[in-house]
Amino acid sequence: MFFKTPFEFYFYYIFILILLPFFLVKYGVPKFLLHILALPLLVGLFYILTEENLPFTFFKVFGGVFITSLFFYGWIQHFKTDVKIIFKWYCYSCWVLVIIGIIQFSSFFIGFKYGYDFSWFLNKWGLVQGGVIGIRVNSLLSEPTYLATALSPAIYVSVQNIISKSNYIFNKFQSIIILIIAILTTSSIGYLGILISILLCTETIRIRYIVFGSIISTLAFTLAYNNVKDFKSRVDAAKGLLIDNDFGIANTNNSSFVLFNNLHVAKENLKRNPIFGTGLGSHETAFKKFTLTKTLLPYDFEFNVKDGNSLFLRLCTETGLLGLGFVLLVIARGFIYKVDIHKEHLLKHKIISQSLFVLLVLVLIRQGNYMLNGLPLLFLLYYYNGVHYKKSIVHEE
Repeated sequence: MFFKTPFEFYFYYIFILILLPFFLVKYGVPKFLLHILALPLLVGLFYILTEENLPFTFFKVFGGVFITSLFFYGWIQHFKTDVKIIFKWYCYSCWVLVIIGIIQFSSFFIGFKYGYDFSWFLNKWGLVQGGVIGIRVNSLLSEPTYLATALSPAIYVSVQNIISKSNYIFNKFQSIIILIIAILTTSSIGYLGILISILLCTETIRIRYIVFGSIISTLAFTLAYNNVKDFKSRVDAAKGLLIDNDFGIANTNNSSFVLFNNLHVAKENLKRNPIFGTGLGSHETAFKKFTLTKTLLPYDFEFNVKDGNSLFLRLCTETGLLGLGFVLLVIARGFIYKVDIHKEHLLKHKIISQSLFVLLVLVLIRQGNYMLNGLPLLFLLYYYNGVHYKKSIVHEE
């Protein structure tokens, strides 16, 4: 990141600024993007007038979503909407992150600080201690959870390769290494991604799969709970907040309370503005109005104020049920469950659909930034993959 104020300027923004003018000249502005963003623009302007949203915050978020979506639309058009090629390159970038993750935990074992602590050249990056090996692997990303989420399509592909004994994009060795790095993040979201991938790759819900999955999940949960301090504290905190209603320091000084607090903020804002929300960027304003930290905690503990710690919660606050419903509809319409495995082109569409589905589910749960790690690209890729799949089905008929 080059700078943090007045807004966060990431390195890849340079490529957007350089290439976007060329994409605009060649491909123009897609009408569907204008149609999608027209209502959020009007809603945002209305709530600026009612002082439930801040002008700078709204235009920063709206402009960011619009510009990055334009850029990634141009990028996809540059590849002639060949989702298979673009997805393959995304998986290759995941492999680069995995290699750096290997270097990170190997350097930690031998005590080479510059090989595992990247804060010397990354200014929005932190070493996260704990986990299985003494640190939680996060590669070049700021948090282990972000790494696990970004890797989730590659995790799905790896699980698919191991179960079906295939070598799509990754060979067996690479697939195993990817899963090991995902485990070393010790991210509960990462583990959920692995579990969802396994369930999807089995293609059917049968009693034996449910029993087998339940046994594996129980064993994995027990091992993590008894051996990974961070995981145990998050589970205990979640139980304390949701079941025991205990707001002691042990339950509030961690990520479980951050999610719990943002859930409260989203719920209260949604009660008052159920249909349209209060506009893009307004979660920060809603947080200041409804946060539990002012009434329950004797100390300052405010994190993920801007992004809600979850795309689902942020959409509830900023776009209401209409915006949330639209996103869920896009995800549902692009999901491909079962295909003829003997038709390779259809099978690849299914793999791309389900791997991106896993990522989008994890983002809804635990990542509230609209633009982080190329999220607009992944939504567009998911959409175009569904479009091409349906065209293939019609063509065959």
